Amino acid sequence: MELWKTGKWIWAEGYDSPNTYIDAECTFPVRDGQKILMAISVDTNYAFELGGRLFFGQYADYPFDKVYDLLDLTDAAAAGDNRIVIRCWHQGDDSSTARGEAAGLIYEIFADGVCVAASGDETLVRPVMGYTMGQGVEKVSGQLGYSFRYDARVEEAAFSPCVVADKPMPARERPIRKLILGDDEPAILPVSGTYTDAPHAENLTLGQRMQFAALRFGKHDLTRRLPSEEGILLNAGDDDGIFFLVDTGRENAGILSLDLELDEDADILIGWGEHLDDLRVRTIIGGRNFAASVHAVPGRNRFVHPFRRLGMRYLEVHIPAKSARIHYAGIKTTDYPLSREVFFTSADSLHNTIYEVSKRTLRMCMHEHYEDCPWREQALYSMDSRNQMLCGYYAFRETEFPKASLRLMAQSIREDNMLELCSPARVSITIPAFTAIYLTQVSEYLLFSGDSDFVRELVPVLTRIADEFIRRRDPETGLIACFTEQKYWNFYEWQTGLDGSIAGSVKEEDVTFDAPLCAFVSFGLRALSMTLGNLDEREAAERYYEEHRTLNDAIDRAFWDEDRGVYATYIRRATGEKFHYAELTNSLIVYADAAKGDRLNSVLVNLAGKSLIPVTLSHSIFKYEALMKQKERYARTVFEDIAAQWGYMLRENATTFWETIEGARDFANAGSLCHGWSAIPIAIYHRYALKADGETTGLYECRIEERETNGF
Repeated sequence: MELWKTGKWIWAEGYDSPNTYIDAECTFPVRDGQKILMAISVDTNYAFELGGRLFFGQYADYPFDKVYDLLDLTDAAAAGDNRIVIRCWHQGDDSSTARGEAAGLIYEIFADGVCVAASGDETLVRPVMGYTMGQGVEKVSGQLGYSFRYDARVEEAAFSPCVVADKPMPARERPIRKLILGDDEPAILPVSGTYTDAPHAENLTLGQRMQFAALRFGKHDLTRRLPSEEGILLNAGDDDGIFFLVDTGRENAGILSLDLELDEDADILIGWGEHLDDLRVRTIIGGRNFAASVHAVPGRNRFVHPFRRLGMRYLEVHIPAKSARIHYAGIKTTDYPLSREVFFTSADSLHNTIYEVSKRTLRMCMHEHYEDCPWREQALYSMDSRNQMLCGYYAFRETEFPKASLRLMAQSIREDNMLELCSPARVSITIPAFTAIYLTQVSEYLLFSGDSDFVRELVPVLTRIADEFIRRRDPETGLIACFTEQKYWNFYEWQTGLDGSIAGSVKEEDVTFDAPLCAFVSFGLRALSMTLGNLDEREAAERYYEEHRTLNDAIDRAFWDEDRGVYATYIRRATGEKFHYAELTNSLIVYADAAKGDRLNSVLVNLAGKSLIPVTLSHSIFKYEALMKQKERYARTVFEDIAAQWGYMLRENATTFWETIEGARDFANAGSLCHGWSAIPIAIYHRYALKADGETTGLYECRIEERETNGF
């Protein structure tokens, strides 16, 4: 079966601006017993129904390397003529999850290997007028992109001829499996009541309207379960309308699903979130809007929106009607199908629970690629995904998924030899340290997968990165200074003095040599040397290892503070002043093997004694690895710290682990309660509570069991 001999890129004329929706009509014949396959690619996303099944979900990719889905329609298609309407959404501008590129849809349908339908000059298309289009629709966040407004009253437009789009042909098939679409996720409706709109609600965003509405609570009732065949009847009384909350019981990710019965038109507002700290879902945070609207009509309204995945536990719904019968409100889950899963048990039930919740945290951040969080961003970062990949190798024995994400990141390499901040996106700034960690990510992938052919493809990107950092080393000190251009963010972690600054160039008097950056680069060079050695490129491996050793010598010499017995984070280039003393800085230097002898001992004492600015959840893996340099002295300290911090989140009713220990109140009330980088206890348990063969090391009595899974 040869692809893309017939199909052409198409779209609807005049609807290629940002945030547009179109339909494309396709009819194809089927005879009994035929195998029906469909190849499809789109910018940005697609969905269609056939035989009662929903097919959806374009892989996140680049315009120069478009990926297509190869869908098996055999069981969904019926004998005779089959008609599908492919609904497409075009984002059209840059975010942290996609690049703003030209709109387009291309498909071919095959019956027993013969093309029986394809997009082309004769394909009929139409704009989807029920969706509000354009940039006037609120964005969920700058990173994530548009929310949506849908009006069921609007009649469908007539189909008309398409226009042919000019785009590169799809290059390869989706490299990972399709998400599994679940049924409506079981939930409860614990709280309902009535609301009164905020003053001048018509001038507010959807999120503001929900956040500022006055709520009148009814009684708390945990017996109302969804889905409900009979439906749950709610009444508004004399107020503006009905509100209710839905609780799925744990952190979830999926697409919005509504099934409501009304006696009148109603512009329904839907908000989603991870907590009820405000005694409601927090739908507006700064410029973010975690809200959408669906204008329903009298009668039964069933609505599914397959183009925006929601990360949430709670849904809040406002219905401006006198009564409503709720059959369902919530999500259909969209889980990545894993083949294997590891189960960890020890004598300590707390650590067992931490392991399981860490696994769920990883799962909720695995969709089209690794993502930092399912709620606020859904973006692929190298630092976040390094933790996720490492833990996933242990917990899921998974290498296919990280391979695809590593390829996306490699494809983002810029002219300055740095990776984009997020892939496959286009972002105005990037973080040099996050580019440096990519060298380590690839080395770890090779270690766990043995996939030398793929890693060999990445070597040109790896050496470009390494050589750029080497080029930037100061000839006098051998150190790497902070990046001074506006397009860089000298970020290391979300901690005082380490979160850098995005806006503006660094003034000459403020230029610093940064120990964290030097350390990230140092162990990145070591990782690259190991990678090249495993690929039998001995000469290059030795050269990069020598660069690693030379940089280590410079780090140790320059940043050591004899009076404090630890390493400083920064040295002001103009004056030589050393300042800022942090656990992360010292952990990274130990991880890079730059600290030796008495200096190493002194650093570990200070890390264990908590005399430095603390490391955060995401980067605590470096602290734990540093302390485990002397595990006979500090192993219990490490496991006790995991029990304290991750145990605290569990006591606060976490069902997944947070972005930082501050939880939802961090980042001006925008803290994520599900962040993939916080699953790191998995790696520590496997590396230090278990031997390679799965037996106990003696630090804890524990074991693992590996099982095959049927999807999620």
